[in-house]
Amino acid sequence: MHRKFNLSAFTSHFIATVILAIKMNHLLFISTIIFLTSCRQSNNNDDSERAEKQTETSTKFEVSQTEQETRNKVIIEKTDSPNFYFSSVEHQADSLLVFYENATDSSLANRIKWEQKFFCAFPSSFKGMQSLFGYDNEIGAAPLYDYPKGENVIQYFSQLESIPDSAYYDKYIRINIDGIWEADNIREAFDFANRLTTDTENACKVLSTFSDKEIKSVFHFIFDGPHPKNKYNEKLYENLKLAIAGQNQRLSRLLTDTYGKLVAEDNGHGH
Repeated sequence: MHRKFNLSAFTSHFIATVILAIKMNHLLFISTIIFLTSCRQSNNNDDSERAEKQTETSTKFEVSQTEQETRNKVIIEKTDSPNFYFSSVEHQADSLLVFYENATDSSLANRIKWEQKFFCAFPSSFKGMQSLFGYDNEIGAAPLYDYPKGENVIQYFSQLESIPDSAYYDKYIRINIDGIWEADNIREAFDFANRLTTDTENACKVLSTFSDKEIKSVFHFIFDGPHPKNKYNEKLYENLKLAIAGQNQRLSRLLTDTYGKLVAEDNGHGH
């Protein structure tokens, strides 16, 4: 017996199947859209977070840089006065470093300005040099004791060219009066001997204005050390004698007296 084919039922079932498939595809399409949108939002959020972090980092850097510039400005304003008052030896050390760094990283015109500030902030006595560059057994290391920071600052002072000779050599000589060897930064009259041999006329002209006692003190510091009687000092003395003798006989005599006495007192047991 043959079953009659129900076209109407088949058609209804077919249509229902198609509609269901369309709905499922639609849901799949919607799900795909939602997923892609979610990924884009996630990426956008990540990008936003990265941007915010970058902005935050940039802001922190700008604030830090601004704070440093403000700090430098404050130091400069406080030291840019006739008396160059410093609230502490640390304040003086910070100021010197700022002036030194700016002077060594500037154009010629600006370098002269910073060199002048550096010179004015530099100590004016041997005691002042000890406070900034020396070492005390009770207090400990001075602010600019560490190598090579302290040595670089002293060396820069010894090579200044923009300061008038009278002012420059007056300060250079004063930081050596009563000077004694202490190793590290406090030694060899802070390289004043080099100026006496390379700029003899100007250095001797100012040195000759000091008393015999003060001049002998400077010469003593040039050669002072654990064992002053050595080949290095002997050669240095010969070079200084040759240079100074042609400029000032008084200075030449004081040099000979000081060196001779120092060598005679060297008994090999150290400073």
